[in-house]
Amino acid sequence: MVKIKKLGKKILMLVIMAAFLNLPLNVSSEKISEEIINKASSALVNLKLMIGDEKGNLKLNDNLTRCEFVTLVNRMMAYNTDNHYNDEYIPFTDVKEKHWAYSNIVTAVSYGLINGYTDNTFRPDNNVTFVEAQAVLLRALGYQNQITKSWPDGVIEKSTEINLNKNLDLDRNKQITRGEASVLIYNALTIDFFK
Repeated sequence: MVKIKKLGKKILMLVIMAAFLNLPLNVSSEKISEEIINKASSALVNLKLMIGDEKGNLKLNDNLTRCEFVTLVNRMMAYNTDNHYNDEYIPFTDVKEKHWAYSNIVTAVSYGLINGYTDNTFRPDNNVTFVEAQAVLLRALGYQNQITKSWPDGVIEKSTEINLNKNLDLDRNKQITRGEASVLIYNALTIDFFK
């Protein structure tokens, strides 16, 4: 019963956020525009999903690390990161409790958002790529069982099908910026789940 209530709250929150975020984000060219990035990042700041540095600078042109992206997705999903301090959830040899994003990484593992690499590492401080970010979001949104092709083609295909990568014409292995990540997360929040 408690899990159903929590799930209901998360669904309600996503519906409210989607309604709140009803901003037009259309682009006519293949290259992502600064206007789209600014609209998406402003929406995420208003929702307290994206936080700037001590001066409020979002550093939208800077690359985003894997642990920073996981932190954003945990915020988007309203996951409580305080309840997951248990090493049994961490299969990664390179993620130690002293890492600033430890609780976010543990939370992402416990919700099945991240898999890491075959050498049992997560490489939290490496920059996240476009396809990696899409894979995490597809898992967060519950689409992981609908991916029918192998990595990475299945991720790209499903992302395109549900408009997760709308307005983002990027190479799948491109290390994404904070601005590009804001558009990707904005798209995740505004997906039409009832199509």
